[in-house]
Amino acid sequence: MWKHDNFFIGLFSALALSLVTSFLIILTGPWFYRMFSEFLPPNKLILLAFVPAIFLMRYYMRKLHFEKAGMGALLLVFLMIVLYFVFLDKKPFSIFFFDL
Repeated sequence: MWKHDNFFIGLFSALALSLVTSFLIILTGPWFYRMFSEFLPPNKLILLAFVPAIFLMRYYMRKLHFEKAGMGALLLVFLMIVLYFVFLDKKPFSIFFFDL
């Protein structure tokens, strides 16, 4: 399954990787951020969740030469970053609701 050049495999694998990473950042972000600051982290910290999907896209494009799967991962990363700037950037609420 992972060795086929398919748009949806790239899309869903980047989505799964981004969701797992964002869940880990939302859970552990306040704990790490409070080591250096007394406040809750800003919403921009969630942009780190897209870094593994970017590396996955590069892996598909450069190592495996799977252009369709790489385009699926690229589309998802692009859409998630656009959605971040539409819904989360400079908003008064915080997505870091776990106060550990």
